[in-house]
Amino acid sequence: MIKRFNVWLRERFLPEWARQQLVEENEKLRKRLAEERREIRRLEAYIRGLHDGLRRQRQVVIHNHAGKGESEE
Repeated sequence: MIKRFNVWLRERFLPEWARQQLVEENEKLRKRLAEERREIRRLEAYIRGLHDGLRRQRQVVIHNHAGKGESEE
């Protein structure tokens, strides 16, 4: 319903050059939006990979027995 109203409004009150400019600008914005969405998906995949890699790293445990041996002697 709203879309039909917008189309009617544009066709009724906008001159041809303004309509053409509006269509071109909308197409540019759609392309930019698609590029941004691809970039977001790529970065989210990178983040997931880093998160998985960090979670699966071996944990290193260091036991420091230097002080215990001296006090027992």
